[in-house]
Amino acid sequence: MDTQVDMKRARGTRKGGFAAGLVALVTVLVSGCIGLGPVHVDPDHLPGVYRNDDTGAEIRLDAGGRFSAVGFSQGDVEIGGGAAPLDDFGGTWDPTPSNFAYLEPEPDGMSDIQLWTVSSQKVYLQPDVDGPITLILVKVKES
Repeated sequence: MDTQVDMKRARGTRKGGFAAGLVALVTVLVSGCIGLGPVHVDPDHLPGVYRNDDTGAEIRLDAGGRFSAVGFSQGDVEIGGGAAPLDDFGGTWDPTPSNFAYLEPEPDGMSDIQLWTVSSQKVYLQPDVDGPITLILVKVKES
């Protein structure tokens, strides 16, 4: 009799463990699908115009490796710690084999900017990888 009770408990524990494992797996999968985080995007899918409607900031990535940017503040790219608007700027952009593209502003003197990719439709700036995301931009036009 004690053996039957022990077997029922073992089956119940196994079922409960399976259910808990299944819930944990679904939670991880869902959070990975909807979370904002960098992912590798085919560089051929990146060219276009990305905009943040709240601030008006805009980046245009051209297929030829050039970019232009308008409406950014120093806080968006963390230059000098201020929040004053920057002049419009541009330069070259270079995709990496990872999950971001380097924006190399011209003229010299301005630091390179990492433009992190969420998808071919959404990118963000996070000047300090340990810090907060400063600006999210959504593609509004294909290039």
